[in-house]
Amino acid sequence: MTKRQTIYDAASIQVLDYPENIQRRPGMYVGGKGESALHHLAIEVIDNSVDEALAGACDRIDVTLRQDGSITITDAGRGFPVGVHPEKDKSALEIAFTELHSGGKFEDGSYSTSGGLHGVGIKATNALSTWLEVEVKRDGVIYRQRHELGLPVTPVEILAPQTREVIGAVGERGEKTAIRQHADRKIGTGSTVSFMPNPTYLDVTTFNFATLARRLQIVAFLVPGLTVYILDQRDGDRERTYQYKGGITEYVAYLNRDRSTIHEPIQITGQTEDDTRVEVVLQYHDQDDEELISFVNTIPTPDGGRHVAGFRSALTKAVNVFGGEKKLLKSGDEITGRDTIAGITAVINVSMRDPQFTSQTKTQLGSDQVQGQVYSIVYEALLSHFRKRISLGRTIVSRCLAASRARHAAAKARALVMRRSVLEVDELPGKLADVAKGSPTEQTTLYIVEGDSAGGSCKQARNRNYHAILPLRGKILNTERARLNRALANSEVKSIVAAIGAGIGSDFEVDKMRYGRVAILVDADVDGDHIKTLLYTLFWRLMRTMVEEGKLYVARAPLYLLRNSRRSQYAYTEAERERLMKQWGANSKVTLQRYKGLGEMNPGQLRETVFKPGDPDPWFNEHLIRVTVNDVHAANTTVSLWMGGSPSQRRERLMQHWDGQAPADNGTGDD
Repeated sequence: MTKRQTIYDAASIQVLDYPENIQRRPGMYVGGKGESALHHLAIEVIDNSVDEALAGACDRIDVTLRQDGSITITDAGRGFPVGVHPEKDKSALEIAFTELHSGGKFEDGSYSTSGGLHGVGIKATNALSTWLEVEVKRDGVIYRQRHELGLPVTPVEILAPQTREVIGAVGERGEKTAIRQHADRKIGTGSTVSFMPNPTYLDVTTFNFATLARRLQIVAFLVPGLTVYILDQRDGDRERTYQYKGGITEYVAYLNRDRSTIHEPIQITGQTEDDTRVEVVLQYHDQDDEELISFVNTIPTPDGGRHVAGFRSALTKAVNVFGGEKKLLKSGDEITGRDTIAGITAVINVSMRDPQFTSQTKTQLGSDQVQGQVYSIVYEALLSHFRKRISLGRTIVSRCLAASRARHAAAKARALVMRRSVLEVDELPGKLADVAKGSPTEQTTLYIVEGDSAGGSCKQARNRNYHAILPLRGKILNTERARLNRALANSEVKSIVAAIGAGIGSDFEVDKMRYGRVAILVDADVDGDHIKTLLYTLFWRLMRTMVEEGKLYVARAPLYLLRNSRRSQYAYTEAERERLMKQWGANSKVTLQRYKGLGEMNPGQLRETVFKPGDPDPWFNEHLIRVTVNDVHAANTTVSLWMGGSPSQRRERLMQHWDGQAPADNGTGDD
């Protein structure tokens, strides 16, 4: 039997124009279709306002979450240019929102540094919105244009500043006369962008207040003196205002506010011949976790890049050179990059003219030259600090030496504990239902299931080529409060570590995972949430790399099964159940089955839902929800607060929320 041949000729080559090119492939422009992509749309607009602040033209940014689900971002900057473009013969405002690779940031002059350098960002926001409206205060009047599905549906209208009456349009006859007659320079300048995310292209369209508030707070740290304000009209007019004068030095103090620091912050600044500006603040504390937070032109780069690599190399070299000069390093002592970042909080902020990011979402800096620039500035400044303040240098070298010795000791202890706790038992837990031999790792998922009963049903429902099942008996140990030897002596923790097979702590290696991903599957009740939280804690503390690299998921089971005489359908949320009931009609006799736990679902129902083959990949479906960490500091603070050993701190936080007096910023993002 021969394969059917498809025609592949010149007619097969498609050219997609705006906005269809973005709408068909949102992942290329905003990194996906989920919550992160949704907030990326808002951040693209916010970053335009931040660029105005960096240019010295804006001292305030306001963000409002509307009750209808839309968002409004207003700044007090210069306002988008609105005049007719000499080559395009249309308003520059319309071009900025509808033509890819157009913008005011390609040439020197308008902006010395900027985060928006590809001319794509705000076009992606427009293309993925149901509607978008932009208003510009400029020339003493208001300019306005409305877009729907990414395309303009009105001209750039000119409004009288007091009455908001339409008095003309850009490019039409009489435009200048109308402006002259109605202009009121007292209204100032600035831009306002409002938009409604489009559910056709996005899986998530509800903005998270805490996510946006965190981003705005960081902006306030990075641009000293800038006031940023966010209002949530959906939830009793919840609001936050941020303004800081101390810049990233104050940011480091904020990050370390609940830690015992061992020295005052070290501030480093420098500038290169090509006007790249480097600003670094670092401070060590007495805990083991590290925070390296980096930015390029105020854009967060959570995946690091060349600037972070330059910083780490410079720090390691400076510590070793000074330690050698002062004979602080004994024979056999070795301080590596891993040792110099243990217990450090550092913020790296680079401003440069033409940064090259590795993708449109700008999570990693790829500019080659900046690594050497950051290395040179940081190394020379740090070594100078150490030589001028010898006690400071000694303190930091001692801290790094202690980290080095602890690392070697921990590696030996961990190997011993692992040998005694894991390797001396059967190679894999007996209750593990593994995948079929020879299954490609990237196609497999280990499901950690609450309860033996549910585990038995899942084993019958799964596809052995793709799904491994590990049932848990009861609630696992809280690994935030337990020492490593006690944690690995716990039978459930031991089973999880052995099943995943990639080690723990600093020895954990993602490439050695026996499965492509791990999924948590628990009951949709309070006990299930508690077990899920205990597993989150385990993975964050013992297998953090797995979480950071997107290998941890939550498997979502349905809450309801709805049936009537003609059909049946599962509902995964209360809102989905209400929508289906309304859609089927009040007169429809609906039978409703509420699943109180996974044990109430038979294998066939699990096969239709949790383990349903996906499209196009049979091993992955829409019920696997990836666990993401947008803010490492918030994650660390949350785990320490709610899972740690300080009941008084938890009680204080709970009472603040109970009284309706949530703190101005709780550092966890769980507002």
